[in-house]
Amino acid sequence: MVDIAYDVANPFIYQLTAHGDDCDAQGHVNNAVYVRWMDEAAYAHSAALGYDWDRYKKLGASFVVRRHEVDYLSPAFANDQIVVATWPCVMEKFNATRRHQLVRKSDGVTLARAHTDWVYLDLETGRPQRIPQQMIDAFLKNSS
Repeated sequence: MVDIAYDVANPFIYQLTAHGDDCDAQGHVNNAVYVRWMDEAAYAHSAALGYDWDRYKKLGASFVVRRHEVDYLSPAFANDQIVVATWPCVMEKFNATRRHQLVRKSDGVTLARAHTDWVYLDLETGRPQRIPQQMIDAFLKNSS
């Protein structure tokens, strides 16, 4: 393993191994899998901060994806160990933006960089709801 040059100083780290069923006919991890990994990392980070699905249900609101933008830089393959570094960079009013850097552990190559735009919605009405300041403080506390 090599040292990984993360894009920010203190990202949340989510680690996984690519599996054969993640790969497409070309033999590399399918682009949609990268998006799934980003979602998994975002949820893991949220849960680590105390905002798991039960907490969101109690709050009556949750984040939903509005937009993913992904730059695919290098392919991943079955059995690659992957690090998904993620960090929220903007949280205001009803909206949040989270960045991601996907890196292969064996050589430190950045496989993709992405950002996801989220909107915080009331679970009953589906309408935007203001993000609580306490939540903003928790998420942005260690973000770069």
